[in-house]
Amino acid sequence: MNAGNVRRRTTTALIAGALGVAALMGASSAANAAPVEYGNIDTDRQGSITVHKYLHQTGSGPGDISQAPADGEFTDPVAGVGFTAFPLLSAGAPLNLDTTAAWSSLKDLAPGAGCTAPTGFTLGTARALPLTTALGVATISLPVGAYQICETSAPANIIDRATPFIVTIPMPHESGWVYDVHAYPKNGEGVIEKTIEEQQETGLGSVVRFPVTVPVPTSEQTWTGFAIRDTLDARLAPIPAADIAVTVDGAALNPAYFTTTVTGQQITVNFSAAGLAWLNEGPNAHAGKKIQVVFAGTVVALGNGTIENTAELWPNNPTFDPALQPPIPSNEVETHWGSLAVQKRAAGTTGTEGRLNGAVFEVYNAADPYAADCSTAVAAGAAVTVNGATQFTSAGTGVISVPGLFVSDSVNPVIDAQQRCYVLKEVAAPAGYVVPAQPFTPVTVKIGETTVSDNVEITNTQTEVPELPLTGAAGQAVLIGSGLAAVAAAVALMNWKRRRTATASQR
Repeated sequence: MNAGNVRRRTTTALIAGALGVAALMGASSAANAAPVEYGNIDTDRQGSITVHKYLHQTGSGPGDISQAPADGEFTDPVAGVGFTAFPLLSAGAPLNLDTTAAWSSLKDLAPGAGCTAPTGFTLGTARALPLTTALGVATISLPVGAYQICETSAPANIIDRATPFIVTIPMPHESGWVYDVHAYPKNGEGVIEKTIEEQQETGLGSVVRFPVTVPVPTSEQTWTGFAIRDTLDARLAPIPAADIAVTVDGAALNPAYFTTTVTGQQITVNFSAAGLAWLNEGPNAHAGKKIQVVFAGTVVALGNGTIENTAELWPNNPTFDPALQPPIPSNEVETHWGSLAVQKRAAGTTGTEGRLNGAVFEVYNAADPYAADCSTAVAAGAAVTVNGATQFTSAGTGVISVPGLFVSDSVNPVIDAQQRCYVLKEVAAPAGYVVPAQPFTPVTVKIGETTVSDNVEITNTQTEVPELPLTGAAGQAVLIGSGLAAVAAAVALMNWKRRRTATASQR
């Protein structure tokens, strides 16, 4: 067997065995390949390696090592991935690919785990490739030799780094040599999306629910960990772990596949050994299935009124060590709340006068909560419960205070609305006053704190009572007139009696 045949056979075995994930071989595309060079290796030649970085593909070929892919041949390029080329050294020196012994030493050679040197070799000075472009491409010029290529950095959404692979410059191809080599290592991408359920309960003390969806990523690596985590804001009290719903494609996920723990503000759904075994069925038998976790918390405080929330996907990181594999963050969502304060006073008073305590109110959602003008809002549904209460009494300086009401969120219409309409209903007036004939008062609630100046004042009129006896000048005149009439009557009676007596004596 001549040296040329040995080189071709051992290199073919090397690439086919060690570079399955990198997919460097592409005989099927030879018809479209760029011309290759034949004959002896030119050891003084400068070559290159170009990495074409994509997500895992379905139904596409491995790629042609002799040229860049055609437009549309692969989809989903990955930008921002870093690769490093390490020369393979034997006895401290680069391999001399002009010898049969050098090629023979590469037969069945496997890259070192975790980008360590392969057995029998050491790694030379690292040569970093530029980060892949928006098209997923990075190129570096290299002299003739053998190299171990490692993916050394990637964006946070990349869940599996490409397996290290070994490449030679030149590479054997179609009975010739390719000095400018194209490689096609693939990645799996983790995607985590968070949303907010439409708020049904609108008072402080209500539960806000955050569905988080994670499609099972395609991965060429064995799953060693899979967890979805949400650390709630301090203004949200996590609901019990048993009430956290976990589904796959809308059906309840086998509870043996995961555990749910609540530690402080942190809720974690972590796949068990049985769940990881389910993920590893395949290959990629469950890729694309949507795992959804509905995290939830009770609103216990408002602060500035805006409560932010994000979740995290922790792939292949069972120790939750961000230095090992950083989590993939979801998009951020927000839920907005506001407090309400309205002034209660006696009709006809202003300023500090006439402020009334003891008026009792209920608060209702408005039929059209996001009307441009809340002044005509109409109550709808049952009274809102706020911190366990459904009635609120004016106190202090005659202020009706409602400590927390929902305004809007960043997902459901009207998205991020700055205010929401509610309706107050007076159910009991202060002592000495009457409930208005129209007990409903539309009000506006803004994100954060809604002060008394933001809404109309609510007034009461006094209770009617029977009239008192008349007094004063008019009353005195009446009394004097009555007295004079009585005197006149007495005088007349006296004169009548005198005349009667005189008549009787004459008889």
